[in-house]
This record gives sequence, structure tokens and C-alpha cells, in this order.
Amino acid sequence: MIKIRKDDGPFEDRPRRDAGQGAPDNTPRYDNDRPQRDEKRGPRKFDKRGPKRGGRDFFGRRPEAPPVDDDAPSKSEVVTGHRYNDIADIDDQILGLLEKRAFLIRKEGAWRKSRQKSLVDPQLEKLLRGAFDRSAGRLGLDAKLTKQLFTLLNQFSLADARKKFEGEGYKLAPRVEPVSAGIAGPRSFRFTRMMLAMAASAGARATLSPVTMNAPNKDLAKALKQVGAPIHWDDDFIRNDGGRTLEFEGNMAFVGEDKFNFYMLLCLALGHAGRCKFTGKPSLQLLDAASLNKVLPSLGARVVPMNPNNPGLPVRLECGGAMDESVTLPGGIDPDFAAALTLAAWSFPGGLTVKGLTAQARDRVAEAVAVLTACGIKAELGKDSVSVSDGVPAIDPQPQLPLSVPLNAMLLALPVLSGGRINLEGAWPRNEQADRVLEQLRALGLRVDVATENVVAVMENELPESADIPLGASPDLMPLALALALKVGDARLSGADNDVAVELLDRMGASYEIDGDVIHLKPGNPQWDGTWFSPEPVWSMGCALAAFAVPGIVLENHGEVTATWPEFWNFYNSLPTGKMKPKPEREKKDDTRRRIKIR
Repeated sequence: MIKIRKDDGPFEDRPRRDAGQGAPDNTPRYDNDRPQRDEKRGPRKFDKRGPKRGGRDFFGRRPEAPPVDDDAPSKSEVVTGHRYNDIADIDDQILGLLEKRAFLIRKEGAWRKSRQKSLVDPQLEKLLRGAFDRSAGRLGLDAKLTKQLFTLLNQFSLADARKKFEGEGYKLAPRVEPVSAGIAGPRSFRFTRMMLAMAASAGARATLSPVTMNAPNKDLAKALKQVGAPIHWDDDFIRNDGGRTLEFEGNMAFVGEDKFNFYMLLCLALGHAGRCKFTGKPSLQLLDAASLNKVLPSLGARVVPMNPNNPGLPVRLECGGAMDESVTLPGGIDPDFAAALTLAAWSFPGGLTVKGLTAQARDRVAEAVAVLTACGIKAELGKDSVSVSDGVPAIDPQPQLPLSVPLNAMLLALPVLSGGRINLEGAWPRNEQADRVLEQLRALGLRVDVATENVVAVMENELPESADIPLGASPDLMPLALALALKVGDARLSGADNDVAVELLDRMGASYEIDGDVIHLKPGNPQWDGTWFSPEPVWSMGCALAAFAVPGIVLENHGEVTATWPEFWNFYNSLPTGKMKPKPEREKKDDTRRRIKIR
């Protein structure tokens, strides 16, 4: 039985209105508005004609009104406090039970792994699911939601265990001084992966460099190698030797945890008749793979989940039917799938026209169109559609990789936050998203000069007293947009449906109003308190920028940024000069040494 504790919560330091003043816990508490009961004489009754003497006492004096406490909580606040205490206590117990459940299943998986068996026992899962459904039925809970909940509960045992946070965290308190720095900007991770997929599918030789070998890039390289691509990589490059194309028939590819990798391989396989399988990490087991079947039948294919209890991976792809030359995407389709389908369309007979692109999907598709154009494939992007012709890609042996817009936009914004100038080495991409970033930064007083191989940003003008910041409409740019809005103070920020942004504003105690899809941030003095677990590395970087306006933000998981962009914290901590510590050199083996045997 779950016990509910009611003596804690946000109002535990305030007396409750129903509490007897000075009465011990074991004595009855009375309410002055109700008849009181005497143990010997029975209930006391009120005079129905009302109080005598007009409420005066024996001497004709009116009783003094009780003092009014302006700081006392209102009745609604008291009720909210009670509800918070009750529900928060139940949530705490649920999470504790969830941790125990995950531990037991993880322990079972370790035992099975030691005997070379699969981590999950199918018979045990079947019995647990049956018991779960029966209990949910007795409680009258929604059948569909409870099935999803059971699947989600199992993910906690398969996912990496989150380390308990201990210590003070990583405090962000940068020096607000004019920057004078230069850095080789990180190349676009998505462009890199799309170019690698193009080279592998076309059987072309290509070397991609410089490359940040993070998990998404490495996972795609491994997956392409599993389906026949001759790929090799090191710390800063990926090379496809060419000479042979991809072979999907009868193969299984492990795509890691990035859904865009899965979508690219899936769409590239549509041009190959046969069956193949895709699997990945636990996070992709909850992917809504069935939604893809709203589009795939028009392309002569379908996906079938291999585990009926999971909506996502692993899945089996069956393809080889007649393919339409035009498809219309439903409204809820993933924008990443639209980009992957566009990228693979050159390999379909007669090409493909994709209609029904949303604003977010159009940004993703624009990246794919840039890659196709660089490979000599004709692709035309319209307002809500894209048309790709079939053909043979012509891939440069050493293609130029453009800068990443979301990551390098944060570097370009540093002079806006602290003044000064910055020089980024690399080619700034030419697309609508990149143009919107430059337009926004220039509106805040930044001068940006874009050259062929570098970008220079200098803060020449004063920061405006108020500003409109529409960059928040793009989820990739919302962390940057929030940091800029906090620096301006009086700002109207697009993207009010972003829960992470609203959560951070609440944690800072910022004053704001939400009107439709706009957050109107008002001038004030936001202050940070406590620690925060960032949901994504890009949000950790956004907090690093926001700390120029709200110093003292403390992150619990700042190390995840290093896995995505290894140089970020080194560069950030070296500001305003940006002179980073040199990388430790890898120890080289001395091949000249010989072992001499002494007799």
C-alpha cells in the first residue's frame, strides 16, 4: 500500500487553516462555523433566530475583529499545497519502485548474458505483460496507454543507468569581457553523414575531413560497413574506398541511437528489392515505425516491427514493388524522414517528387538538396515540395564540408553577449536557415563578413533595448535564441511550445508572458538556483551562452557536450582569448626496440 505523507511540500512552513491552534495531535479540532459537540451534554445548537444583541457582549460592546495576516496563504494556495504534497509523494514512490524494477530486470539480463543468451527473457516478458494487463483492467485504466507504459518501463532496464548526481556540478560563470578569438568551426554533422551515405550508395571514393568523430558519425560509418561499404575512419576523417555499392538483401544494420541514420539507410534500401533488418539502441525501440507505412506502400515497401511489444526497432523492411513518382507526406511524419527520402530519391526509377512539406521539414530537406546539388543531382525545392531527378552522383574525392549552423551560430553570437570579435575558419553554408541566423545577429548590432573559407563577426553597434527573436521557431536554434533574449532583457521570443525553454525561464525566476506562440520576456534580474540536468548537448551549450546574462547556471551533465563537440568547453573556458590548451599527443610505439635474451 502506498502511504501518502502530507507534512511536506511548498507550504510546509505555513500553518494550515484547519489546524487547531495549540491543540495536541490527539485532541479533536473544531471549526468555529460548525456546531460543537460536548461529550456529556451532546451537540451545542445555534439559535435559529441568529445571534442575540446584534453580536454584542453582555456590556453592549462589539467583539474586536481578528487581525488580518497579509502574508497568510489564500485558500486556493492551501489547496494547491495539499495537492502538491500528495501527488509529489506518490510520484516519488513510483520512481523508487521504477528504479527497483529496472534493477531486477537488468540483473536478470546480466545473468542471461553470462550464459550467452539474449538480455531479455521472452517468456518472462510475456508473463509480466499478462499480469500488467490484468491489473490495469481491474483498475479501469486505458488499455492502449498501459501497453505503451509497459514498453516504456522496460526501456529503463535496457537503457544506460543514469549516474546519481553528487557534488556541486559544473558552474557556468564566464568572464564578460570583449572576446578576441579564432577557432576552426565544427563542420555540419548532418551534411557529413549525408555525403558519406551518398558516396557509399554510389560506390564512389571519397575522404571526408575534418570530421568530428562523435557517436552519430561513427554509428553511421559502422552501419554502412555492415551493408557492404568499404569504410575506414580515424580521429578526424572518414574514408569510403569505393568500388562497390551497398547490399541490403538479407543483412541487418545496427544504426545506433540516431533516428536520422535509420531513416537514411531505410530510404537507401528502398531502391533494392528484397528484405533487410534494422536494429538500434533502446531509445529507437519507441520510435513510431508504423507511421512510415503511410508513405512506404506508395514506394512499393513496408516496415514490420519484429517485436510486437515495441512500436520501433528492430524492424524488417520488405521492398521491391512498383514505386510512384510522387508521394504526399502526412502531417505527422518526422521531418528527418522527409530529408532522408529526398536524399535517396536519386536512386529511384524516374526520381521522386515529395509533397506536403511542413516548415520544419522544409529546413531539413533544404540540407539534403544542398548535398544532392554538390553531387551533381538535379533537385528543386519549392514552397512545400521538392523534386529530385534520378541519375548517377558525381562525388568529389575530397568534398568541402560546410560549417554547422546551430553550433557555429553560438560562436558567432559571443560578441553580441560580451562584445569584441571572433573569426571562424570554414565555409558558411548557403541556405535559408543560415541566412536567418545572420539576419538575426545583424539586427542585434553585429557586423558579419562571410568569406569563402571563414566568417568574421564584430560587435560594432549597441545592443537594442528591445528585440524580436524569431529564431526560436526552429528547435535547433531555440537554445541560442533564449540566450540572446535573456541578454536583451525585453524580447519577444518565438517558439512558446518549447517546454525546455519555459522550464529554464521558470528556474531563473524570469518575468515573462506567453501570447500564442510568442514568449514576451520582460526586463528583470533573473537569478539561478540549484542544478539542472540538460536534455541535450545543444541545450548545455545554450546555457553556456545564457550564463553571460544569468551567471551561475549549474549543469549536472556537462560532459555530454564533449562527446558531441570535444573542443567546446576547452574553447569556452579559454575566453576571451580563445587560446586553447593543446591536445595531448598520442604516444607512439618505438618499433626500434628489441628484446634481447641473455643466457
